Amino acid sequence: MTISKHTKHLLILLLLLLFTMFSGCATRPPALPEAYSATLPWGAIDLNIDKSGTFTLRDSIGSALIKKANGHRDSNAAIPFNILTLSGGGTRGAFGSGLLSGWTDRGDIPEFDIVTGVSTGAVMATFVFLGGDELEKVKNFYTKMYTKDIYTTSWLSFFGFAYLMNPAPLKKLFSNNFNEALLNSVAAEHAKGRRLYIGTTNIDTGQLIVWDMGAIASSSRSDKYQRFSDIIYASSAMPIFLPPQYIRVDIGDKEYYQMHVDGGIYSHVFMVGLLVDWKEVLGLRSDENYIFDTTLYTIANRKYRNRTMYDPVEQSPSDVIAAFIEIETDLLFDKSVYRLYESCIKKGIKFRMAAVPKDINYVDDATEFNPEKMTKLFNLGYNYGLSGIEWQDNISIDEYDNR
Repeated sequence: MTISKHTKHLLILLLLLLFTMFSGCATRPPALPEAYSATLPWGAIDLNIDKSGTFTLRDSIGSALIKKANGHRDSNAAIPFNILTLSGGGTRGAFGSGLLSGWTDRGDIPEFDIVTGVSTGAVMATFVFLGGDELEKVKNFYTKMYTKDIYTTSWLSFFGFAYLMNPAPLKKLFSNNFNEALLNSVAAEHAKGRRLYIGTTNIDTGQLIVWDMGAIASSSRSDKYQRFSDIIYASSAMPIFLPPQYIRVDIGDKEYYQMHVDGGIYSHVFMVGLLVDWKEVLGLRSDENYIFDTTLYTIANRKYRNRTMYDPVEQSPSDVIAAFIEIETDLLFDKSVYRLYESCIKKGIKFRMAAVPKDINYVDDATEFNPEKMTKLFNLGYNYGLSGIEWQDNISIDEYDNR
């Protein structure tokens, strides 16, 4: 099993965690009182289907479906509805970036009604949502950047602050890109009925938080640019490696903060509302055309069921822990994808997945920005997209399935 330089350092430091007891720990911003622990920050979607409002699942997806149906009012045919889910995978996002660029140049990529992203998928999601020339920014991120352009070493921060790298360059990059012009473009697409969702993990509660980025971009609040950027960063902030993002929540006249980290530690890929009976929830008449021909595309920036590589593990704490983490990460990814697939099957939604091929190891360290390695993976994805993607539409999670 290949263990990266960064992972080894991270794991060795984890073994030294006991010593932090002697150096103390940093004081975090005030956490929400337990009675308000479930309170959502502005921009986050309330997933309770019985609630209505700007940031509720019912109104966010419901209004998108109604707008789409109204656009096909004069047709009796099924209404096309396309969902794109972008997975985590660190610098292996070069694969998804290349595939989407190639698919765009091929000319038959659909306009996605909903785009979701976590981790590296969250980094590319906004630009993929807008498409066109914005994809060039994604290409540059995954083929031109070096590690020093993204984060710098901050080993001493581990003691007391619990992170290894300083993300100042990455945050500056996000701040520069998620500006007024970009948010206006996102808001315009949101007004058309398209939706952009990003997932973070609220580590205080252990829950996935889904953010309606189009509604945030459409807000009149002056802090929407910072909130937009903070959410993208939070979704990509792998715990221990990068510092968490504190998201402010106001209770009365007091300020509290939730700790948000990489959405991938909860689910490597996601879509909400798949199992909802929207026709019933929205109270539509039985004679209304509300039959959707829905396809869910998953771009997996990593390998699916990646448990075939043989690489003997040394009997050392760092190597054993690294092997444990890698296996658990692979399993979580597989389960996240299968959960999506199973939901699609239950609702009659077409499932399509493209993943990094199992025999490809161009990027061996998902935290290292190496333009040479990432460009090779980008080009692989690009050629897949340009030549016609061979989608995987039937997957299994059974380890002992011999078919």
